[in-house]
Amino acid sequence: MELPGARYRLEDIKTVNSRMREIKRLVRRIAKSDASVLIIGESGVGKELIASAIHNESGRTGEFVAINCAAIPENLWESEFFGYEGGAFTGASVKGKPGIIELAHGGTLFLDEVSEIPLHLQAKLLRILQEKEFMRVGGRARRAVDIRVIAATNRDLGRMVEEGKFRRDLYHRLNVIPIYVPPLRERPDDIIYLAEYFLRVYAHKTGKKFAGFSTRVKEFFLHYHWPGNVRELENAIECAVNIEENVRIGLDSLPYNLKMLAKSCEKKGGSEVYNSCDDLEEKLKILKLLAKYGWSVEGKRKAAREMGISLATFYRRLKCYNL
Repeated sequence: MELPGARYRLEDIKTVNSRMREIKRLVRRIAKSDASVLIIGESGVGKELIASAIHNESGRTGEFVAINCAAIPENLWESEFFGYEGGAFTGASVKGKPGIIELAHGGTLFLDEVSEIPLHLQAKLLRILQEKEFMRVGGRARRAVDIRVIAATNRDLGRMVEEGKFRRDLYHRLNVIPIYVPPLRERPDDIIYLAEYFLRVYAHKTGKKFAGFSTRVKEFFLHYHWPGNVRELENAIECAVNIEENVRIGLDSLPYNLKMLAKSCEKKGGSEVYNSCDDLEEKLKILKLLAKYGWSVEGKRKAAREMGISLATFYRRLKCYNL
């Protein structure tokens, strides 16, 4: 469980991209509502940042409580989520313990990686959303609760519903206001803008001064596909700031995997897209999916959906693997 507290505000969403600016406008419009929000996007795009900004714009007086659903062992889910009464089970505190539902009372509950909630517990979450009440483990009395739920996922919940891995009724209850956050590679105008922002942040923290990035680094940044999105970019800048001894950030100060990838592509003449296309397992997966769905546009769309990537990204992977 993560500690309560909305660390990010709307102004912390740094962007010059039109799609991201529209998301910021949407946050302002929906913040005062109690409607559930489902934030969809790849890892590292900033889903918690958006959830936190919604809470801070909402005017709610309670806490922002964030929880990573994938990090809770299944046998602890109910006690962590709903809390428990004293002596409810062996090893339980005699005083009992509030769960995250109670901690978020009057505020916002952020369920990151919501797809990982065990199927048999999804019904209980649905009841909380519908009836605004719950019961502690070992308890007899129902407790009223006032929470706004924001969920986030990097998976296709709609497909999970069709596969019987996620409750349809819960999906529709969570997906009242959907927000799709585009990956960094689909908003190239943000790449250098964010890189320069992170450079200022970490230069200030370390007391160093930089004149910017070398041309080679900028070219690499613009062509690399950033599978870890903004988080990966920020980590790369933090690493470079701590290592670089010159006034401009060069390739040699980037994290090892990025540095080697950039130099490898340069040796091949620089015509290749800076992608890690040496993943045999991924290539075989693509071939199996195309064999399953066919090589038509619809077949490729289905394959991309199963891989959890956009059709445009799927086509880039095909080109990268010379398929």
